[in-house]
Amino acid sequence: MSSSSQQQVQEYTTLQVTNNFTHEVNKFYIKEYKRLGQGAFGVVSKAYMVNIDKHNENANKKQSEGENSSSSTEWEGPFAVKRVLAQTEYKSRELDILKVTSHPNIIKLHYYFTDFVLTKDKNNPSGLNSGVPGYSKNLYLHLCMECLPQTLQQEITRHNKQQTTISKFKIKTYSFQLLKGMSYLHNTNICHRDIKPSNVLIDPQSLLLKICDFGSAKQLDNYPSISYICSRFYRAPELILGKTQYAVNIDNWSIGCVIGEMLLGKTIFQGNDPILQLREISKLLGPPDKRFVFLSNPGYDGPLFSEKLFSGSVRERFESVFKVLKNDAEGIDLLMGLLCYDPDKRLSCLDAMCSDWFNELKKVDSIEDCKLPKELFVFTEYDKLVLGEERVKKLTE
Repeated sequence: MSSSSQQQVQEYTTLQVTNNFTHEVNKFYIKEYKRLGQGAFGVVSKAYMVNIDKHNENANKKQSEGENSSSSTEWEGPFAVKRVLAQTEYKSRELDILKVTSHPNIIKLHYYFTDFVLTKDKNNPSGLNSGVPGYSKNLYLHLCMECLPQTLQQEITRHNKQQTTISKFKIKTYSFQLLKGMSYLHNTNICHRDIKPSNVLIDPQSLLLKICDFGSAKQLDNYPSISYICSRFYRAPELILGKTQYAVNIDNWSIGCVIGEMLLGKTIFQGNDPILQLREISKLLGPPDKRFVFLSNPGYDGPLFSEKLFSGSVRERFESVFKVLKNDAEGIDLLMGLLCYDPDKRLSCLDAMCSDWFNELKKVDSIEDCKLPKELFVFTEYDKLVLGEERVKKLTE
């Protein structure tokens, strides 16, 4: 049992930890020493782990062979350990998705386990069910995933403080990997539903990118889904209007927001509430089409922001806002393709990957003393099947 105190280091033993690759179940000693994130979902901590069963087995083997059994501890890690309440639908869905996904740009799940955790609870002064006054005891799911140095949000913020932006070449490298990872998910109809810079992990040294936090993810079916999903600044306009029968392309809108944010160094659409978010979107895309509004939600009776808030065409507006893309028609085309009201006309991740904007990445293997990820343009047979012959040719020629 672990305690969620404010101490930086927490050490505990748990009896049944499942290896996601071998499905072996072993006893582990875990040392969490740094809080990486915290929110309504739970907490994420950086941790190292020791497989006690295997450690003892190796020690006994050495002893039986007459060797010194006091060998050094076999630590594994670091891992990012996410702890969430075990009995909620979303969290079990997250585990189910992580157990079956395998892609260079998707965070990898190594181990998982459930255990009881003591958490501070001011509404439980007597310590009912925990035996400790002011604490409650609840069953938590622990997901032990690979750990990358930082989030894309931290990288954007760092450059912002320095009054710079991420170089366009690095933005292309990160964007391509984001699209590549999301195309893998979308092919199995898995919708992430919360793509944003803080849910994208990067290694600035290797330029590797991995998508994380599948707490809101869902494999979509023919049944309605909740529309109040995805962080507001990255929420697709059809969701703002209340659409419940949506597709994976709501993620593509979020991807466009993330790429735009890297280019600008700040969030593109910052509405103070969900409805005002639509107004912010209209400042770039113009007022939403009435047909789009009706198809999204026939019962929508909120403001439509039907007055155009800028002069000139939508393309000219994009060029005015994204000045870094001056004389960069391919970049504007990509953004306009992703940030499109009509979800049926929105660029798919597969087609976005084939944008000429990424051609530059195929001509070099390093930039600014950073080597590009080795697997950037490496595709498995499964990838090739999904991409189709024409796209594979374009991406590998």
